[in-house]
Amino acid sequence: MLKIRKSQNAYDTLGLPRSATAAQVRARYRQLVRGYKRELAPRALLDDEQFRKWTNAYLMLLSPERREYDRRLRLNRGRVQPGDLLSSLSEGRRLLLEAEAAFLQRKFNEAIELGRAAMKLESRNAEGYALLGDILREQGRYPNALTMYNYAIQFDPNNRRYWQRLEEVTALRDGKALPKRFRSELRRALHRPVWAWLVVAIAFTAVEVALLALRGRWGPIGFLNLPVNFIYAASGAGFLLGFALAATALIGPFDDELLWYQVAGIGAEMIPIGAFVALPGIVFFWAAPVFYLVIALLDEHFSASVAVCLGVCAAVTLGASALLPRESLRWAQMLGGNLVFFGCMCGWLIGSIRKRVFDY
Repeated sequence: MLKIRKSQNAYDTLGLPRSATAAQVRARYRQLVRGYKRELAPRALLDDEQFRKWTNAYLMLLSPERREYDRRLRLNRGRVQPGDLLSSLSEGRRLLLEAEAAFLQRKFNEAIELGRAAMKLESRNAEGYALLGDILREQGRYPNALTMYNYAIQFDPNNRRYWQRLEEVTALRDGKALPKRFRSELRRALHRPVWAWLVVAIAFTAVEVALLALRGRWGPIGFLNLPVNFIYAASGAGFLLGFALAATALIGPFDDELLWYQVAGIGAEMIPIGAFVALPGIVFFWAAPVFYLVIALLDEHFSASVAVCLGVCAAVTLGASALLPRESLRWAQMLGGNLVFFGCMCGWLIGSIRKRVFDY
């Protein structure tokens, strides 16, 4: 009969060899946490049994006591659990763990807020500044990330990882290296489960069927010189597609693209580029892609989620307009995008708020 071997020590818990370096320990921990129970808030994760096991093992293998722990393992045939280190942490250190979990699950705003709270309690914690630097780097805010890494080096000048991150972000800021965010977003989208793509395909099919069913039955002319049924159909199509894309995580969370909070140590209100496209997109949709491209170039940051949203809205607008009679075609091509985009924004918001049942 096949027996499942239970973890007997911190290395077993994380699935690492005893020769694992600190970088390998950190990478493995982040890999485990990244896709684990994303529906839970970071504070709730600290009460999760499996998460606590991973975190206690992680803390032990990155602590100065690791050498003594290894000695005890040799004396006890590898059967020594790390203990409940999580319970003995200070409030500031616990907040940093919550911030790291939020960051790994791409809840950037929540991660920044938790990081700020932690740094208020432990203002000389180099690891906290490095974590804020990692978050800002992922968001494409390279000058602000450099500030955080400089603080980390100031409080821990011998940490080679901080110096390496500082060099990497300096190269990104100076245009000597290509940012990985767009590639990582694309890679993450392509690796969504099959049923996530199926849901989006069903949404697109439903929109197409609905528009074809309304052909020749658009109703009287209403708002913006557009047929009444076209107004309903365009708004509904945008909402359905925005909701499907957000709920299946094929685009990023609404608040990460269109909302932002202050970051500790910087003192400047930062707004993601997505906010610059929302208002133009609702007022006159076709100006939004041009306006967004200019802002993205100036800001040196590109959001794949916003680009996908604009592309979907443009495709729906042109496709739906082609089904209208000639007298309404020009108005639909010019102003129909406003309706589709507004519906898409609403769907994106609702899809991001609800529990993501398609996350694995």
